[in-house]
Amino acid sequence: MFESVLPKNAQTALALLGNSNPFPSDTYLAGGSALALHFGHRKSVDFDFFTPTAFDPKKLSESLSLLGSFDEEVAKGISLIGKFQGVKLSCFQYQYSLLKQPLVHLGVLVAHPNDIAPMKLVAICDRGTKKDFVDIYTMVQNGLTLEDMFTLYDKKYGLLESNRYTLCKALGYLDEADLTDMPEMLISLSWKEVKQFFIAQAMRLGKQYIEG
Repeated sequence: MFESVLPKNAQTALALLGNSNPFPSDTYLAGGSALALHFGHRKSVDFDFFTPTAFDPKKLSESLSLLGSFDEEVAKGISLIGKFQGVKLSCFQYQYSLLKQPLVHLGVLVAHPNDIAPMKLVAICDRGTKKDFVDIYTMVQNGLTLEDMFTLYDKKYGLLESNRYTLCKALGYLDEADLTDMPEMLISLSWKEVKQFFIAQAMRLGKQYIEG
């Protein structure tokens, strides 16, 4: 995996988490950092963990504090958010099953791109950032088509038929993403290229959806 996408302190923090395993055993890393580890396309500086297992966020916060420096920000319900060793970290209980076996890196389970893709589609429907669109674009460039992602979305959430139009619209709505920061890229890619790609693809998929 492309470990250099993480700053040195994040690499050290991830190794510490992998060696100590303070989370439920089925906890996995997803989000932008997981995808960057797979493809090496951009820098990433935070950890988004998910687990299907119910956990006590206060107890997990205490475990992280014993393991290293942990500054708790939110610890309630199914969520823990804070900074571990100076790295932003979140852990959420997440009911949806993994579609593919995760990989292991530094003792940490890392979600497969097939699981990250539908989660990224959810993200752009909520409020897409440049990072989200860059990540989806990168997956397409690495062989996962948008149609593939829609199929994975349906397998993971079972909501494609009711949400297909929303997904097509979200892929072409980049106004809010325009206002967010471009991630630090490790490949040659501009926001203009990404934006042009999604506008064209949203039109194509929308037409396909209407006619189909």
